[in-house]
Amino acid sequence: MSSFGLVPALAESQAGDVLEATDNVLLPQSVLRHAVGAGLKPRQLAAATGLPSWSLSGAEEYRVPSTGYLRTWEVVEHGLGDPNAAIEIAKRYVLGQVGLYDYLFSTAPTLGAGLEACGTYLGAITTNFRMAPGLETEQEVTFEISMINGEGRGRELAAQWGLAAIFTRSRLIMDGPVNPVRIAFEQQAPRNHDQLVELFGTTEIDFGAPSDSITVSVADLARPLRTADARLAEILHQHAARTQPVAPPHASTWLDHLAGIISTALDENSAGIDAVAARMYLSRRSLQRRLSEHGTTWRTELERVRRARYETADASLGRSGQAVLLGYKDHRSARRAVKRWDR
Repeated sequence: MSSFGLVPALAESQAGDVLEATDNVLLPQSVLRHAVGAGLKPRQLAAATGLPSWSLSGAEEYRVPSTGYLRTWEVVEHGLGDPNAAIEIAKRYVLGQVGLYDYLFSTAPTLGAGLEACGTYLGAITTNFRMAPGLETEQEVTFEISMINGEGRGRELAAQWGLAAIFTRSRLIMDGPVNPVRIAFEQQAPRNHDQLVELFGTTEIDFGAPSDSITVSVADLARPLRTADARLAEILHQHAARTQPVAPPHASTWLDHLAGIISTALDENSAGIDAVAARMYLSRRSLQRRLSEHGTTWRTELERVRRARYETADASLGRSGQAVLLGYKDHRSARRAVKRWDR
């Protein structure tokens, strides 16, 4: 079993420079489509996640920053009001929803070979994770799954879905049930994890572990997959080897995303903190906490956006026009702000 491969933690340029971790757009699509099906609005979701507008329909060749994918989990959980969102989405797994990565797995001869392909070509779906074999005995093998960049609730939900998808995918193309021997999560135990027990098919679920991991019996790893196709697998492996990893797009920060939301809100005369928090699928308190984590405040960021709009505005814009552009109720407030910036 020692042949299971480690994939690079991050995409690298030819010069060796470490680039931003990225995910195949099919990952956030899996989450967003569930949310839309549950009644959330696509345009609002795209704005709240900070992902490009084409994220719901982009082809497999497109990549998005991993921060955007993790943010998608936070937005969807908040929008649905469901702490088990990752579990519910994993239950509805459809073979092929993550494209090439699914077919690298499904064309393998056995479960073990499928997991090996997933470890070797993990870059086809994400450069933000590693999957590698850990402790190995005659009866079982543990696979450790680590995330390179990520924190908070988005990380927790992505980990739940990622580990669950290994088994929901496997059950679609194997005869008879397949369940892990054990599951371990870095995250702390939720108040109730009955749904995780039901999904994984085991009560052996540990929380607060050193790393996320799955343990599978050697007997299960040797079980065949109904969809095995040696010739197609060879073609897919060659394609995956040529196309991964993909160079990531230009990086943007969470504060840049917030600035875009504030600017849109100013255009619509709704730039209060509560309204902006709602656009980001956050509570007022959560937005303030995120601002504090970035060493800033709501007032500071609102001022920053207003000043940027003023500095790029038409010089012939009058006081009343400036007040509208900057989201002030009267031109006197706008005049005071302009004087402050022009000092």
